[in-house]
Amino acid sequence: MEKKANFEESMAKLEEYARKIGDPQISLEEAIHCYEEGLKEYAVCKSVLDEAKQKIETIEEANDHGRC
Repeated sequence: MEKKANFEESMAKLEEYARKIGDPQISLEEAIHCYEEGLKEYAVCKSVLDEAKQKIETIEEANDHGRC
């Protein structure tokens, strides 16, 4: 079974990649690598947030249907 993505871990990695890219001593090759890895972590974060948004919308819809 695949481990479910952890939002907090992905955000920490994304922040670390952003910090590294901002370092003026970083090589172009390393900056590109960090950018590519950052895009992967961004996709994980976005997926988790999209799923949470969908759950909230489902709950809100269920609550709206329960009202008179």
